[in-house]
Amino acid sequence: MRPGPLALLFALAATSAAAQNAVDSASLMTTPVLLVSGTRQVSQGTGFFFASTDARGEPATVFLVTNYHVVTGHAPMANRPRSGDRIRFSLHEDPDDLSKNRVIELPLYDSDDRPVWVASEALPDADVVLVPLPPKVYEGVRMFVFTEAHTRGDIKIRPTSGATLLGYPYGFYDTVNRLPVWKTGHVASEPSVDFENKPVFIVDVSAFPGMSGSPVLAVANGIYESEDGVMRSGRVLKLLGIFSSMPVARQAGRVDASDPAARPAPIETSLQLGYVWKAALIADLARGGGGGRTRSE
Repeated sequence: MRPGPLALLFALAATSAAAQNAVDSASLMTTPVLLVSGTRQVSQGTGFFFASTDARGEPATVFLVTNYHVVTGHAPMANRPRSGDRIRFSLHEDPDDLSKNRVIELPLYDSDDRPVWVASEALPDADVVLVPLPPKVYEGVRMFVFTEAHTRGDIKIRPTSGATLLGYPYGFYDTVNRLPVWKTGHVASEPSVDFENKPVFIVDVSAFPGMSGSPVLAVANGIYESEDGVMRSGRVLKLLGIFSSMPVARQAGRVDASDPAARPAPIETSLQLGYVWKAALIADLARGGGGGRTRSE
């Protein structure tokens, strides 16, 4: 799927380059994603734009990246009916005039009722999908997109390194300019190790419903440590992955001793930790890897 003669000017910002305007380009790469069923809005999450590139480094296919549970209403492998049939999102038509936004609705299933998104067959529990965007969706728009180059930013990531999520907690954001909220926490597991043998790492952050599907970034402004351990200076942005969900600890509650039939109600406690599926999985799926193009529900 390639843009035609009216191909857009894509802003494939270098990972160390500053934005060309007052708004950070990553804010323009992020959008609320609404799951819709008929005329009813079911839920809201977050998504971001990611483009595969050809041998010349030019955009090939543009995807909206989000979570599996954002487009279906349930976790992967949950074996539950879908909650919606299409998604609604938006993109900025002009980075210099943020009031100009284009609202897009796309069906999630084709005429044969098959999912249109790209997902991993090799990792069926991966909470990641890539929805390919028809070129007509962004015709005439100067698109800002993440690419695989953003996953290779020269910044050393360690436990306690900063990790920033761009999203829409409980639907809260700048609705006039349609810009996301930036929330920052820290890497909370060894980033070079796959947590529980999955391409996942953990972040310590206060995230909320509506932020599922947020891009997770490492951002350096000024002095930072490079991958080879040298201290450098500048502006670096690295795409680390996509935020998925937050685990909870469950404990048995107390029982009313005066009621012999009473059973303890479980108590759930948020650990303020979140799962992040690594950016390499996103890049692999965009290139057509990951064990297959589409995983059925």
